[in-house]
Amino acid sequence: MRLYRTAFNFYVIPIYSVGATDSVIACQKGQWEWLDVIINYVRSLQNQIEAASELIKANMEPIFEQYRPVILSSFKFSKVTLGNVAPQFTDTSSGVETHFILAFAIDYTNDNHPSPTNGKFDVIWETNHLGPEEIASIKDRNANVKFAVSLGGDSVGGGNAFFTPNSISSWVQNAVSSLTSIIKQYNLDGIDIDYEHYKTDPNTFAECIGQLVTSLKHSGTISFASIAPYEYDGAVQSHYQALWRKYGHVIDYVNFQFYAYNKLTVSQFVQHFQKQASNSEGGQLLASFISGGENEGLTPNGGFFNACNELKGQGKLGDESNTTKQISKSQTFSMKSRKWKLEKEKPRHNEEVEMRMLASNLNTFNTNYTSAKMEFSKLVIAIFTLQALLVMASIQAAQASSDLFREYIGAEFNGVTFSDVPINPNIEFHFILAFAIDYTTSSPSPTNGKFNIFWDTDNLGPSQVSSIKSAHPNVKVALSLGGDSVGDGSAYFNPSSVDSWVSNAVSSLTDIIQQYNLDGIDIDYEHFNADPNTFAECIGQLITTLKNNGIISFASIAPYDDDQVQSHYMALWRNYGHLIDYVNFQFYAYDQGTTVSQFMNYFETQRSNYNGGKILASFATDGSGGLSPDGGFFNACNRLKSRQELSGIFIWSADDSMSRGFRYEKQSQALLATPH
Repeated sequence: MRLYRTAFNFYVIPIYSVGATDSVIACQKGQWEWLDVIINYVRSLQNQIEAASELIKANMEPIFEQYRPVILSSFKFSKVTLGNVAPQFTDTSSGVETHFILAFAIDYTNDNHPSPTNGKFDVIWETNHLGPEEIASIKDRNANVKFAVSLGGDSVGGGNAFFTPNSISSWVQNAVSSLTSIIKQYNLDGIDIDYEHYKTDPNTFAECIGQLVTSLKHSGTISFASIAPYEYDGAVQSHYQALWRKYGHVIDYVNFQFYAYNKLTVSQFVQHFQKQASNSEGGQLLASFISGGENEGLTPNGGFFNACNELKGQGKLGDESNTTKQISKSQTFSMKSRKWKLEKEKPRHNEEVEMRMLASNLNTFNTNYTSAKMEFSKLVIAIFTLQALLVMASIQAAQASSDLFREYIGAEFNGVTFSDVPINPNIEFHFILAFAIDYTTSSPSPTNGKFNIFWDTDNLGPSQVSSIKSAHPNVKVALSLGGDSVGDGSAYFNPSSVDSWVSNAVSSLTDIIQQYNLDGIDIDYEHFNADPNTFAECIGQLITTLKNNGIISFASIAPYDDDQVQSHYMALWRNYGHLIDYVNFQFYAYDQGTTVSQFMNYFETQRSNYNGGKILASFATDGSGGLSPDGGFFNACNRLKSRQELSGIFIWSADDSMSRGFRYEKQSQALLATPH
């Protein structure tokens, strides 16, 4: 299970030393989009807010006292009001060292189409409430408070935030200069390294980050540094362990993301901790959990503190001075923090599901709040109910329908070109080249993952790809794998084995993608000589590897309503849905003459099948089935858009539309570009 980090990141680090008990609190705040974003909505809830504030204060302080030995020596609440300052913790002990970690600074351009800047960092966190004056004020009033900035994170704009240096020396020089300016401007004390995607090898990453930390420490710009690895697929660990081997001596804390594992038992958690303690030998490794994520890592209710006590009893939870540390991260309310502005938010499907769960929790709390329970996870929900209310409204305002338009092109060899297709500059546009197939090009036969090109390369070659992308910054180009047929027969998914197919596919597709300067892949196998689990593993591992290697930035699947097809794609979704960015569901595979009402029902069924996914509405211009534009397709899309359920539109295909003058392409894009 991959972690989707959120706007609110609350870390608590109690330290237990021989002969004394102190506490260290570290809080990471991403985007507190408070009253200025949804003030009108919040004011309509004035009475509920005041009632909730008093209830929380009256009921939660005594409950926290129950947890005080493992959380804080003192923890109280200020009254929540409609002022211009977010709710705060007060009355912490003067002996408590408190760290706020600002999320994030990223070396990408700060615009609508973020691109790497080779170490020139920009501020991405919410500066309206977390600016230089606020930081100075907090530090002036609390001598025990320090601030750090986290670098990288999971995503930026609509894609992954890749570590992308041009060279070690140029990246380090730019990073030192830009971060020194940010750190001094905001009066910060340290940095945290949280890169999770890479377009370079582990040794280059180690040298860049190691030299950066060393330089900033030697110049007195920072006093501490931490790293935030996790164990998911090997790429993250290989990069951070290369860094640790050479520069572990300059890293003060290892904020290992144990909540990135699937649901753990106490025994499993202890084993994982021991493994990571070995990986970061000599380091100050912190235990961690995620509240509100019952299937992620080890939760408090699942035995987290029992595991910590067991590790403490073994002398393994802490550093060489027998200091014990543990982190608790609250992710009860999910909102992506790696975005430039709230209005640009495009939550991943896991986060959208979490928000639905949150809505249910809030309804329960609003009607039954006097019977608040003392379980830890419910405790956190109660504490931050008002905060969640604000975030919920903000997310609802931010989850506007996607402006993504996609179109398949090149399968019919009728001379259509990229430049023939009208492109609206106010939307995101994807061309999908159809197809690349792992078959031989002459007398077609399966090649076990060695892909060849089967689209019209005379008109859709590398130079044409580069030209259309240069002319239209909003355009990306992908290739689709498989398709319905090859030669005179069906194109079967036919692997010899998972390992051999994945190895061949990664190699052959990397060559094609780099040669054509492509951005993503689409999976459109429709016939299978393998069971669903084998299909899921082959495709899932392929996408994982291509993304981790920085070869692609997005992936989509193109299922349709057929029992065999659905069984294969839903097996893939269950195991690897977190890696799939779009679902190009072929609604045109339904019967011709589909009505608007039927289409809406079909759409809801597929939203349930691919729960949380970005389902795109679709039609075909070749006269096949489904709901046609003239039959009400755009009426259905407007309904979906009004419900904020329209993630985009795709068309099969540009080849067929050319004779019609691309009328429906223009209409689709205009609909997507128009605010509802």
